[in-house]
This record gives sequence, C-alpha cells and structure tokens, in this order.
Amino acid sequence: MTYRTIRCRSAKGVFRITLNRPKVLNAMNGTMLRELRQALARAARERDARVILIDAAGGRAFSAGIDVAYVKDLDGYGTREVGRELHRTFLALRTVEKPVVAAIDGLCLGAGLELAVSCDFMIATERSRFGLPNIHRGIPAIVEAAILPMAVGIQGARELCYLGEFWDAAKAERRNLVHAVHPAARFRREVDALCAKLAEKSTRAMGTQKEIIHKWMTTDLESAIDFSVNTVVLNWLTRDQKEGMGSFLEKRRARFKGE
Repeated sequence: MTYRTIRCRSAKGVFRITLNRPKVLNAMNGTMLRELRQALARAARERDARVILIDAAGGRAFSAGIDVAYVKDLDGYGTREVGRELHRTFLALRTVEKPVVAAIDGLCLGAGLELAVSCDFMIATERSRFGLPNIHRGIPAIVEAAILPMAVGIQGARELCYLGEFWDAAKAERRNLVHAVHPAARFRREVDALCAKLAEKSTRAMGTQKEIIHKWMTTDLESAIDFSVNTVVLNWLTRDQKEGMGSFLEKRRARFKGE
C-alpha cells in the first residue's frame, strides 16, 4: 500500500510506522490520521508482526502536533470532527492488540504528545522535549491529553496544560512520562532491544493483557477486575498458554506461535 504521510515496513517481528512529514516537523493532518489507522489495521492483520514501532523522519521532531494549515479555517463543527478524528486514531493505538512503542527523538508537542502517550512505551533521546504549547494560542488541551493525569499525576497534567512550558527529557523521565531516555548514539540500539523483548512474548497473552489494562484505565475498579478474571479464561485455552506452562516445567525457553 502507498502512503503519502507515513512509511511502513515489517522485519523481525516489528511493524515500523514512520511519521514522514519532516518539513512541517511531522505535524498531523487528516491524511496522516487516516493513514495511521490504516497502518495499524494492517499491522494487526500481519501474523508475523508482533510489535508496532512508531518513529519519525527528519531528526528534529517526533511530531510538533496538529498541522495549523489543517485546522485554521474550520468552523465549530469542523473543529469537533478533528477532535474526533484525533481520538479515533489515538484510541486505535491504545486498543490494537499488539504492543506499541513510540521512539521519540526531538520535539513531542500537542497532539504529538497525545499520540505518544497513547502508545504502550515511550522511549526518548536526551535531546527530546515534551509539552502542550497550545495554551499560548488560547487553545486548551483536549482528547488523549486526558490520559496525562494517569501518567504524570494531576499536578503534572496541570503544569503541562496550564503553563505550556516544555519538559526536557530528564524531567519527563523523572515525572514518569517516558519509560527511558538514551543518548542519541545508542537510541536505535535500545529501541530495537526493547522491541525484541516484546516480540518474544505470546501475542495472545500480550493482546489480552493490553485489553485488560485498557479496562483498568477506562472503567470502575470492580468492573475492571471482573473483566480481567473472565478474560484470562479465554487466554487459558490457547496453545501459547500451554507452551508457556510446559516450558516452565521443562526448564526451557518458551516458543510462542501466537496460537
């Protein structure tokens, strides 16, 4: 499939999606949002793809946020539809049944931060910066910025949303916004190592775990626990689960096949 705003390739169990609008710091427009959902659906179908990696072209930004040219002339209804398009895309990241790693090198701002925090892992270079600068233009943070209180606490979310100031990579790591920060020279190697670890796991178990965590995030405690107890029953019936238990008893490495 040919894309206009992203690139895709699959190798060694990793389906890589590269944001590819470097001239505008990988700012998102309607085409990119649609193509991201298409690529996620394709990754979900590919049996050999066990991990989804999202990175960006250009070396300056993961994503600077929403493309101003995409939204500047919208009326109220058009603005609401853009918000819904963003949510459709970010929800797809949160619910696709494969782990998603965001490899962040450079600016990660506005809707770009919302995209990243919708992924399962955020790995950054030391030169990366994070923020919600839209408040400087009289625009509040919306959509998946709602996840930020879970990630950095309510006070961290207020700081990002109210002040619009950037967090450097060290502060983002200290406040639990990102999982790890690495020097640029070692960044790709560390990202590949994380993807390799994830790819070793059972895709059935991983998909089930991701679904359970989504319920933990989006529903009340008792309903979430009840869902997880009932859902694990289905996982118990898979061949991967039998392989995992068998390999433990036989003291050998598990060989999962996604069955």
